[in-house]
Amino acid sequence: MNKGDVINGYLILQDFSVAGAGFSKWTFAEKDGREYFFKEFLSPTYPEADAPGSERIKARKRTRCEAFENHHRRIMEATRPVSSLGGNLVVTLDFFRWGAKYYKVTEKIEVAEGPAATEVAALSFEDRLVILKSVAHSLKVLHDLKIVHSDLKPSNILIKKTALAHTAKLIDFDSAYFTGEPPPPDQIVGTINYYSPELVAYIQEAEAADPAKLGLASDVFTLGLIYCEYLTGAPPRYDRERYAYPSLAARQGEVLQVPADKVDADVPPEIVELVNRMLLLDSAARPTIGEVHATLMKVRKGAPRSATPEVKTGVTSTATAPSATESALRGTGLRGKGLRTAAPTPDGPAAPTAPTTTAPAPTTAPAAASRGAHPDVDEEERPASSLRGKLLRRASKPGPT
Repeated sequence: MNKGDVINGYLILQDFSVAGAGFSKWTFAEKDGREYFFKEFLSPTYPEADAPGSERIKARKRTRCEAFENHHRRIMEATRPVSSLGGNLVVTLDFFRWGAKYYKVTEKIEVAEGPAATEVAALSFEDRLVILKSVAHSLKVLHDLKIVHSDLKPSNILIKKTALAHTAKLIDFDSAYFTGEPPPPDQIVGTINYYSPELVAYIQEAEAADPAKLGLASDVFTLGLIYCEYLTGAPPRYDRERYAYPSLAARQGEVLQVPADKVDADVPPEIVELVNRMLLLDSAARPTIGEVHATLMKVRKGAPRSATPEVKTGVTSTATAPSATESALRGTGLRGKGLRTAAPTPDGPAAPTAPTTTAPAPTTAPAAASRGAHPDVDEEERPASSLRGKLLRRASKPGPT
């Protein structure tokens, strides 16, 4: 399919671009006078009657396709009533099969992708507080539906400067699932830097792969990592000589906390305490997202100011992943169809990728389009084969006993 073709009533506005590890490709499309983000899944493919292969193999593929389609439709139908165009949840508006391929349609976003945490951390606390509240509210909407986002990270939180404040939009629900119904461990897709300890255990089948142990609290842990970065510009402290990622350190007994020396003086202690509780190893001891939101709403420290620093547009992160990152991945033992890693910062490996936030003119495609990217397309996907091995530590030093 190319520019000018029509798929199920959608006019393709530009040729498709392949992103990530090649699991999907995307473009923009128009229907009824409105432009949309338009995504084609490269897997699974539905075996039509004239497709090659035996009937037994085609029947197995159709079963997988039906499960894939039913899952996406359930998420779409559950989220549609609680979202709207221009809202803070950028959910699927249309999902369908056309021939052998599946397609997803979402609102076209004029913000390329979520900013680097360091850029958010440079904002005033009043502006950051608005962002924290906005993200918590959006996630609460999902959790009220018993839906786990499962791929929270800074690049999936789009932040835009408005006349009065910064607004945040939550995107990319491809990995979402209903609580207690995660995909099989070998089909997990996500960003390893922001895994929760229980997600690591599930992938490793360390606890008999019990789906019931992987629920809403997993998102809360991940959001705690993001909040820590938003507040300090750095991930929580842990022994990075021994552990490649925060979740691994937590599973080995390290207590993750917001680095106190990096917290601005105007950040209330109750916010720091809240984030520390979000990072607890025991998922049952973490606050729910409802409690997180309620705690944040009680904090009334000033009001957003229009004169506060604006997150810059078009700034590309200079941080690049060192070769040690690949060796760390090979030792994690994490597997899945597409696991992602974000480039590290001097403070640790949990840095988000590519930073652009403010919107270009409505008639202009998002800045990411020129780079072959989009908010809902992650270029850091990595095939499972590069992540197999034993889940231990980055270095050979012994861990805590």
